[in-house]
Amino acid sequence: MAEEVDFRLAGESDAAAVIELLKKLKTESDTFVVDSDLDSLTVEDEAKMISLISLSRSSLMAVSTLGDELIGIVTVEFLKKGIGELGVAVLSEFQGYQIGSNLVEMAIEWSIEYSNLDKLALTVFKDNAPAIHIYEKYGFKVMTDITIDERPAVYMEIATSEE
Repeated sequence: MAEEVDFRLAGESDAAAVIELLKKLKTESDTFVVDSDLDSLTVEDEAKMISLISLSRSSLMAVSTLGDELIGIVTVEFLKKGIGELGVAVLSEFQGYQIGSNLVEMAIEWSIEYSNLDKLALTVFKDNAPAIHIYEKYGFKVMTDITIDERPAVYMEIATSEE
């Protein structure tokens, strides 16, 4: 990659590109799960969501870009008191360049330095060894085995504050 990849907080002006990125990510992988129905999500609604997230100390949306193209995303969504759920995805053609690692690191730093969260948590399918490796590298610990849609997965957590 000749151009430099940038990492930054998502802004309202990214709404259309975020929706397109999520749609593309969903077609590329069966390890990426999106809560909302992307086909019914409007740019205006996504812009409002990004605006609210930017004001929150328990939610995060950041993106990685190559030029004007969004190529990766990290989110933290408030899960329950003190815990945010981490989600990371990078377009397949850009995997293997440490982009996912940088996004995870960005979310952990945000959680430690800015958020009001005590822990980050995530769920990952067991057959997604590269993702599990990244999470373990940054200190996430497997808390329990679970099953999602009849697929084995693990629930992982990392402490991000002094408890």
